[in-house]
Amino acid sequence: MARYRVDELYGEEVVSSNEADADNALKAVEEVTGRVISPRALQEHWFRVTDQSGTTHEFSVDELPPKDFSK
Repeated sequence: MARYRVDELYGEEVVSSNEADADNALKAVEEVTGRVISPRALQEHWFRVTDQSGTTHEFSVDELPPKDFSK
């Protein structure tokens, strides 16, 4: 297992940082969030995962789009 730093971001602002020991970057971010994660596709809420060698990976939360309650 390797150690990963998992940064949670909204836009470009880091809102939290955690460390996790996991087999890969995806498992590290899933361990920290407890949620289904997907490769980043320009979502506002996303995670940057950095391994011990400095390689970064980007993921986003699988979220439903916000509902429009004004209708």
